[in-house]
Amino acid sequence: MKITIVGNHCTWTKELSTSYILNDDTLIDVPQGSFKTLYNDYDLSKIENIFITHFHSDHFSDIHYVIDIFDKKQDKKLNILAPKGCKERMVQLFKILEVSYLEKYLDDNVTFYDCENGKTCKIGKYKIKIYKVTHKNLDAYGFVIDDGKVKIGFSGDSCMCNSLHKILKHSKAAFIDCASTHINNSHLTVDEVVSLQNEYKDVLLYPVHFSANSESAAQKTNLARTFPGQIIEI
Repeated sequence: MKITIVGNHCTWTKELSTSYILNDDTLIDVPQGSFKTLYNDYDLSKIENIFITHFHSDHFSDIHYVIDIFDKKQDKKLNILAPKGCKERMVQLFKILEVSYLEKYLDDNVTFYDCENGKTCKIGKYKIKIYKVTHKNLDAYGFVIDDGKVKIGFSGDSCMCNSLHKILKHSKAAFIDCASTHINNSHLTVDEVVSLQNEYKDVLLYPVHFSANSESAAQKTNLARTFPGQIIEI
């Protein structure tokens, strides 16, 4: 699988928030401000699937721009995997931003798939195992994505929880939240990511969703380095 890291930081940095493109055809998360990079540096016409981990703005709020690109290609079909209520939220967002004409594209061309803990769904060539992770009290999810050759894990935003361990147990490689330096109920700390790497030695673990402090701390460890624009083949 080819994983392109579009962005790998959290909101409170100068860098783009965490987002990925898989095999050129699947976009995971559409953070605020990401569309300029997506539009100018990548071929969005190849995107067939969008997976949303949760509805915070740094994972979701530029989705209307992507839909607007697809709206200009009337026969372009799209799959969206997201927490329940995604279509309703998108319709509300379109109204707020005065782009309600995009609602017709959702009705005519988009197939929505709801995230549910423990659910496995088939979308295009991918089999996705869905895990509800702990990120405050939000409806947030991580994934194990199988393209028929390899299984790759994505934690989304998560603190330490049982689902995170399940994701790592079933993945050859995983892209893991590393936003904090102090234990909390929202994000993993650098020390926790190091402990996971020590526990799951056979998993290629890539820390992402950095804050300025966590990125500096991670650079002092043996954790793998990630950066925007990086292409990883697994």
